[in-house]
Amino acid sequence: MARSKPSRTSPGYNELRAELRAGTWRRLYVLSGEETFLVEHLLEALTETLVSAGSRMLDRVLLDGNNRRLSPGQIEAEVMTPPFLSRCKLVIVRQSGWFAAAGRSRSGADDEDSGQDEAETAAAGGARDRQAVLAALFARLPDSACLVFVEQKVDRRIRSLVQAIEKNGVLAEFSREQPRTLQRWIEGECKRRSLTIEPIAAESLIDRCEGSMQLIWQELTKLFLYCDNTGQNRIDRQLVEDLSLPDLHGSIFDMTDAISDGRTGRALELLDVLVSQKQPVQLIQFMLTRHFRQLICAAELGRPDAIQGALKVPPFVASRLSQQARRLSPLLLEQLYAACFESDIRIKSGQIGDRLGLETLLAESAGAIAAARGH
Repeated sequence: MARSKPSRTSPGYNELRAELRAGTWRRLYVLSGEETFLVEHLLEALTETLVSAGSRMLDRVLLDGNNRRLSPGQIEAEVMTPPFLSRCKLVIVRQSGWFAAAGRSRSGADDEDSGQDEAETAAAGGARDRQAVLAALFARLPDSACLVFVEQKVDRRIRSLVQAIEKNGVLAEFSREQPRTLQRWIEGECKRRSLTIEPIAAESLIDRCEGSMQLIWQELTKLFLYCDNTGQNRIDRQLVEDLSLPDLHGSIFDMTDAISDGRTGRALELLDVLVSQKQPVQLIQFMLTRHFRQLICAAELGRPDAIQGALKVPPFVASRLSQQARRLSPLLLEQLYAACFESDIRIKSGQIGDRLGLETLLAESAGAIAAARGH
């Protein structure tokens, strides 16, 4: 059996995939992070490498952390059972929640809170006991097993458990990839299918999907199917516009341009289009608020390359942020940002409906910009 040596560093997806292609793997993986696309692809690669196709029902075990009966003892029983026909038994545990910090106890609490304190103390003690059992299990995993935990988040402050993971396997967190990395990935997937994609089309796809590889892949699949059925071998910006998700971020840019020019009617038309596309009003308001925050950062950073690096946005988005930020003063941007929060409070407190609240925000923002310019 070819098994790689434990590493104290946190390897990335490409490094772990390279190990598997070379025929090596770890006994223990603890995977987390918001880029679930990479997590799932690594699980597929582990399955292909370790488990024989004819024995997946026996040698690939899936355990659900939502099952309250799941225990370290159950996991130990699985990993200690030899594989049936495969080179290694693959045991995957999803969302156990065991790698989060235990509840904290408090000092000086009122008597009425003593029952809650005792419960929290008991929970903390139980979590510490479980962590000790897990650390001991990790140290004696057999070479015939590969244990994988897929977690939403791992609290690295649990030092004893983190050290046990890193000593006996790998702790990897898959965050969102940088736009340049995503663009190379998109271009590579297109090239594998004898297709080309315009850089601006790839950037638009990344922006529409908020940098999520899972969403990007779903949209790419639609584009690939269209090209396969029509014989088209080039993906341009218009094709992305026609087939992919609505460009919510681009519409927010256009909406900001409209209120900057005093064209409140145009801003409201864009809002109508987004609502007709089934975009939630709450999401539109969130995106507008985030956009003003990005414009404040862009005004401070100035250069598009600095904006791109700090905000992790595609080049064309950074360029447009830079251009918009120059049209509005930093003080005015801060006022617009504050107005978004005031509008959100009015909506959530029931003072105004969400649609009317957003329409009012757009009209008041246009008025504030006009007043600042002396119009």
